[in-house]
Amino acid sequence: MTSSPASRATVVALEPVALALLLVFVATLLGRLPDWRVDLGRFQALMLVAFAGYALVLLRRARWRTLPRAGVFVVLVALAMRAAVFPAAPALSDDVYRYAWEGRVLSGGGNPYAHAPADPALARFRDSEVHPHVNHPELRAIYPPLAEAGFALVSRLWFSLIAFKLWVLLHDLALCATLAWWCARRGGSAWDAVAYAWNPLVVAEYAGSGHHDPTGIIWLVAALAWAERRPLASALAAIVAVLVKLVALPALPFVARTWPVRVRWGAGLALGAALVGYLLLARGPGSGLAAFANHWRHNESLFGFLASACGDRNARFVAAALAACVMAVALAKRMDAVAGTRLVLKSGLLLGPVLQPWYLGWVLAFEPLGLSPAWLLLSCTVLLSYGSFGTPAQGGAYHPNLVWRAVEYGLPLLLAAATWLMKRGTRGSSVRTLP
Repeated sequence: MTSSPASRATVVALEPVALALLLVFVATLLGRLPDWRVDLGRFQALMLVAFAGYALVLLRRARWRTLPRAGVFVVLVALAMRAAVFPAAPALSDDVYRYAWEGRVLSGGGNPYAHAPADPALARFRDSEVHPHVNHPELRAIYPPLAEAGFALVSRLWFSLIAFKLWVLLHDLALCATLAWWCARRGGSAWDAVAYAWNPLVVAEYAGSGHHDPTGIIWLVAALAWAERRPLASALAAIVAVLVKLVALPALPFVARTWPVRVRWGAGLALGAALVGYLLLARGPGSGLAAFANHWRHNESLFGFLASACGDRNARFVAAALAACVMAVALAKRMDAVAGTRLVLKSGLLLGPVLQPWYLGWVLAFEPLGLSPAWLLLSCTVLLSYGSFGTPAQGGAYHPNLVWRAVEYGLPLLLAAATWLMKRGTRGSSVRTLP
């Protein structure tokens, strides 16, 4: 007995509702955990359930394209998921305390680029809620000027961790709405935006832990979305993205190719001057930027092999050279702005000495434009960088060993290989069946 068209349409309409309710329910359970690090095993188990529901969403979303008001539904569910985890304390990372500290210092007339949190010159800004939790108190500010300006603005309006997380949340929701609009404008569907908007890692790292990456990602996405029709707005957005977080810098050669020459020169001069000023502020003893560039390593993948072959310091130069080669090849092949940006961002993450879970948001933001199954799987397995289903003895200083990193990166690598072989086999079959 076959079902009627009406009943099939009802099932299709109920699918996104049911899966959305599952994701919001799991997010609510995550938000009610007292401490994600203490309850790391439970946190990771719930995240696995959320990723199972998310996988079903990605597999079924093509059936929903005819459903009305897709963009509104996608953003509302994204809001519900983020609101559900918002009450969680930032236990897996203490970065939000750093944002709050530097925002307070800057808004109060101090200079976080000149003085580290441990410096007696900033003693008047210390409190019992934020200052004791600031990471690397011996290091001065690392974030670019517009990130610091955002921290100062939030601090002046409402100095609290809730305000800083809300700052991130609002940018992240704006990003979800922008992706839904962009996907529809490119001829796809607003449903494609679920690849970012409903990703459990994105929800946990930004709405839960308060990492400020969406305040830069939104501008990079805007720069690419506006590149051809609004070049001046695109250039301004690209500058803002870089001055919020330097990870956006490698995307500029690709997006700038679509701008008129005058816009290209103006943007280059303005950004160059801003970056020189930033580097002058951030240099010297106790520089957070120098410490990150020269010493920090965490959860690396390809960089580990480079460091084993030629030493840590040399590996940093080799990795930078390889990333530059990837960019040069992509530019030589005239890859479009989106494809080139995705390639250089992915290459940078794999070649870099540090890959924190929240860094993946810069790649995941472009998944609505074309899914990369291996990278979506990595957004799940990267949670092993926090520990292996139990509270690590090292606590916040945990670094995954080689075995767990082999699992973390090996499973996505196997999926990438399987996907490539399947596509190759499909192309081969198509060629053989041609008349």
